[in-house]
Amino acid sequence: MKVLIIDDEEAIAKILSKFIQQEGHEAFSAHTAQDGLERAEMLNPDVILLDLNLPDMKGLDVLTQLNERKIRAQVVMITGEGSVDSAVQAMRMGAEDYLEKPLNVEKLKIVIKKIGEKQGLLKEVSALKKQRRELYQKDYLFLTDPEMQKIYNQIEQVAEQDKVTALILGETGTGKEHIAKLIHALSPRASQPFVELHCGALPETILESELFGYEAGAFTDAKKQKRGLFEEAQFGSIFLDEIGELTPAVQTKLLKVLEQKTLRHLGGNREIPLDVRIIAATHRNLEKDVQEGRFRADLFYRLSVIPITLPPLRERPDDVEQLANFFFKEACQSFGKKLNLLSGDILEKLRAYHWPGNVRELKHVIERMVITSRGTALTVKDLPKEIMEAKKQSSSAAKGSMTKEEAERENIQKALVETNGNQSKAAEKLGVTRKTLFNKIKKYGLELPG
Repeated sequence: MKVLIIDDEEAIAKILSKFIQQEGHEAFSAHTAQDGLERAEMLNPDVILLDLNLPDMKGLDVLTQLNERKIRAQVVMITGEGSVDSAVQAMRMGAEDYLEKPLNVEKLKIVIKKIGEKQGLLKEVSALKKQRRELYQKDYLFLTDPEMQKIYNQIEQVAEQDKVTALILGETGTGKEHIAKLIHALSPRASQPFVELHCGALPETILESELFGYEAGAFTDAKKQKRGLFEEAQFGSIFLDEIGELTPAVQTKLLKVLEQKTLRHLGGNREIPLDVRIIAATHRNLEKDVQEGRFRADLFYRLSVIPITLPPLRERPDDVEQLANFFFKEACQSFGKKLNLLSGDILEKLRAYHWPGNVRELKHVIERMVITSRGTALTVKDLPKEIMEAKKQSSSAAKGSMTKEEAERENIQKALVETNGNQSKAAEKLGVTRKTLFNKIKKYGLELPG
């Protein structure tokens, strides 16, 4: 490690330098605050031994300057008699420890060793984070849109706080599941389970047993005890997709899990401790649902500690080309096709379309084109009719072209057409329950094809 000593007493600085070198570290010294700050910027030391009383500046002021200049060294204050209060204040400001004069070299040895171990752990954590980012960039697409860049920064911050719940908001098909997996992959829980459940896909009774587990005899078909998904996710993350579809009874039980960090099996009386991060997602306006009494306010505030809102694809048309090429390569590999890269004409048509089904729709379009391809290259004629006929629009026009309701209506109509009016298949394609789809069809006055 590099150790910088900032002390105006040259004799003390020499003694400290000699001892530090004997311990196998590099030692440097400065005898004024100004010189110390300049050397700290130049050397980028691991540790700074900083005297509280310097001729040109107080040690606390030097510590403030180090923080402002973003010098990340671990600072150990050197205090004179009667200066312990100032040393404690320095620790509140970010100093790692303090040493009292006359200096005890054995205590210094312990402090240096402790800092060395901490530095090692920090470097290990940093290396792990770098590995996770590299893994992410290798296995996932890293979009360059400025809004998505902000979201990636937010994801990294959320990932590090692995005790905190996260709520991902966005229209159907914007990639909420992908973001949930990314939060888990970049977190300290990455090596632990990632369990996911679509909250609108199961009836209430089955959903409860899936989430919380049950004891033998809890109900007619409960022949033996079953662990719930929360237990399966122990020490990892559980992703609750479309959480806005939960019934009031399940909302209440989920709130209890969040508050008490325990659960009880159906038919059981034992509280089971949990250490699970909850990541939730929904396309619904939960704030509106809270106001209208469909969603518990206390559960909403528990879930939305760190909300992440994904913009629809029509608001970031610059991402379309990057996504299309990514899905194209994936599809070619998955279906064993060797095709030329997507042409500029195809990409231009894809950019012009408003994508009511968002990223999911784009992926399905590319996959369908690859599967049905003949020859070695795709052409504009391989595009679906609605995309071929789409008129080119600017980014600003794309953002304001459709309301959320209009996009949802068109997305549902398209899914119904593609499934020839089969509501079960259309619901699966849209990622919603059949009941939700039925209500939407009724809401928008849609006609079933066929």
